[in-house]
Amino acid sequence: MLKVFYCGDQVMLITTYVKGMNSWTDGVVHDESFHLKKVLDDDSEIDLTYLPTSECQRNFPDPEEIKKYDVVLFSDVGTDTIIMYEDRFNNCPMGKDRLTGLKKWVENGGGLCGVGGWLSFGGMFGMAKWHNTPLEETLPVTCFPYDDRVELSEGMVPNILKPEHPIFNNVDFASAPPLFSGYNQIVAKKDGEVLAEYNGDPIIVIGNYGKGKTLAFATDPAPHWGRGMVDWKDYPAFWINVVKWLGSK
Repeated sequence: MLKVFYCGDQVMLITTYVKGMNSWTDGVVHDESFHLKKVLDDDSEIDLTYLPTSECQRNFPDPEEIKKYDVVLFSDVGTDTIIMYEDRFNNCPMGKDRLTGLKKWVENGGGLCGVGGWLSFGGMFGMAKWHNTPLEETLPVTCFPYDDRVELSEGMVPNILKPEHPIFNNVDFASAPPLFSGYNQIVAKKDGEVLAEYNGDPIIVIGNYGKGKTLAFATDPAPHWGRGMVDWKDYPAFWINVVKWLGSK
């Protein structure tokens, strides 16, 4: 059984209504992780643990806890959320270095996928801040320290450069409809292998870090960027392939 840890892809929406002299605010949790969770939960060979973004600061696995997993999907989570602790005003040191723990876990054989979105890699206004962190060091790409989003109103399908790779087994990108309405700009490292690109930008890059496997997926497995992908017939096959490739020894 492959033990998979998936975090992120959740947002709280706060809306303020104004009617003349009166106003009120309400909030709702928007679960963007539903699509990928369902795919992984439905596979009998995968034991999935999911942590929503709102719980990452408090409950992201420490360097010892992360060891029980084979694969980590790190999606739409800024590094501030993992570096800082809730009680940071009262304690120095705040706690264990969880990003370095994640890096060492990969070095010892874990499989890490950095997944794109508005709060991944550089992210909106550069707020994701994966740049110059242990997370960037581990992944097969470098990240920009500023807003790296590319929005595409007409959508796109990435160009697959290495269709023979196992993550593309029974997956047909060539005949797919528009899948993505945007992506993060990233740069493949010298030892990173680009499997897919769009307009000269890497979309899927794989590599190794120590004994572990790494994969950067520069767009989103959920709306809005991934609105077309979640309805695509090959969505389940692709993500199961990714997870099982990362988890293979």
